[in-house]
Parts: sequence; structure tokens; C-alpha cells
Amino acid sequence: MAKLSKGQFENAKSFIHSKARKLESARFELEFENGSKENVLKELLRFQNEDGGFGNGLEPDFRCKESSALATSIGLDYLLKAGVDENHVVVEEAIKYLLTTFNKDKMGWQIVPREVESAPRAIWWNYSEDGTWGNPTAEIIGLLHHYKGLVPADFLLDLTKYAIDYVNNLMEYENHELLCILKFSKELPEEEYGLISNKLIEMVKANVTVDPDKWDSYCLLPIQVVHSPRSEFYDLFSDIIPANLDYLVAKQTTEGYWEPTWAWGQYEEEWEKVKVEWSGCLTLDYLKVLKAFDWIDLQGEKQ
Repeated sequence: MAKLSKGQFENAKSFIHSKARKLESARFELEFENGSKENVLKELLRFQNEDGGFGNGLEPDFRCKESSALATSIGLDYLLKAGVDENHVVVEEAIKYLLTTFNKDKMGWQIVPREVESAPRAIWWNYSEDGTWGNPTAEIIGLLHHYKGLVPADFLLDLTKYAIDYVNNLMEYENHELLCILKFSKELPEEEYGLISNKLIEMVKANVTVDPDKWDSYCLLPIQVVHSPRSEFYDLFSDIIPANLDYLVAKQTTEGYWEPTWAWGQYEEEWEKVKVEWSGCLTLDYLKVLKAFDWIDLQGEKQ
């Protein structure tokens, strides 16, 4: 066992406050330094457009200013985690954007707008009508459940029924869609969750990579699904979680951050800037996981 040492934690903290976006700095303060949700709100507002949706590079891999369902789902997820309730105007406007842009024919949302191609982006972010239904629609339905006071009840009921049927009939599982479905499931009432619980176990077991030799590839790590010992999937991976946490600690750079395991494949100058943004996001995410598992030794020295 090799917990993150106090020195390593301080290096990560220094990186986030000096190199990461101000948004990640505010989110770090809220998580680790008794910061305020007001500061998170302040930074998130920089990414919200007049139509209520989020854009402007909130999802670092595409830089168009226009709002998108994907960026808006990320913005609302950050608001949820910061404890911002549905009475706040930033939430009201974001939910209004989603209700306005819902595509009845798709029974969901187009992940990004055509304008995605107007700005630097990763090679996989060209506009397309194809793609998995659940990314980000499943996550959005979960967010609508969380903020259900702003959502027509019949609309949410129909969407939920569609989503449950979709999940139970899935035959092939894609990692990003799976993560969206898991976020959806966490917001469901107990009865509805029970309708997909067995399928979720099947999907998670099929997609999570438990072979440590493959963790350096672009894959779904156990800790990306099991965020804490309280996770409903913890028992499935309890034997491998300690090794995955040790792996995480070992992958931290000497400068204190974690790097993305992917690259854009184009717009190389812009990617170098975005790589730092992603490092800030990943560093914060991994610190939160290490904290949840009590894998940070703030009393000891570097192992």
C-alpha cells in the first residue's frame, strides 16, 4: 500500500491553484479547504451562455463558445456536487435550455451542435448525428430527476421509462455511455433503480478493466466506477481496488498532477493548453477518490 503522502498532496494542491483553471481551483477549495459554493458558481458562470446552456470550452476537448447538451450536463453536474439547489437562477436557466433543446424524435439530446467544427477540438469531436443515445442523454435525465421541481412530471416520467427500457435492452456497452447511465441510475427512486440494477452489474463487470497491465491504456479503471467504499459496486472490485489506488498514486507526476491518457491528434498548439486544463480536472478528480478511500497520508512523508 502506497498512500499519497503529504508532500505529494501539497504538490497537487499547488498545481491546481497555480496552473489549473480557476474553476478547478474553486472546486478544490470547496472539497478540501472549506471553500464556498459561491466561488464555484462564480467560475461556472464564465461558461454559461445567454441561452442558459454551457459552452465556451467547459468540456476542454471542444472549444466552441456555443452551448451544447454535453457541456450543460457537465455544468449541472458541477452545480449538483457543489450543493446548488434548483432555486438558483443558474440552475433554472440551464434546465430551461435542456427543455428547449430536447429532440422528441431522438427522445434525447444531440451531444454537440454543428458549431463544434468552428473551433479547435479533438479529432473525435466532428459533428455527427450518430453516437450512443445515453451519452449524454441518460446523464441529463438523471440531472432532471435531481432538479425535478423545474421539470414537467409527465415529461420526466416518459423519459425515465424510455431510458429504463433502453438500458435493459442494451447489448453492447460503451464506456462513456456507461458512465452516463451510472449517473442516471444514482438519481432514480428506489423502485425504478431496481428495474435496472442487475443490468448495471452486468455492464460494469463487462467494461471495467481489472488487469493492471492494461491500466496505462485508454480504459475504464475500477476507481472510475467505484468512487468510494460506499459504492454499490464496491464488492465487485474490492480485491483490485487497493492496487488501482496504488497505481493512481504512482502515476502522479513529480510536479503534482495527473496527465490525460489521450491526445487530440490535431490543433497541437491548442492541445498543449488544453492538456494543462485536463490535468487540473483529472488531478482534482483523483484527489477526491483518494480522499474517499482514505488514501492520503497527510501526516507522513513521501513513500
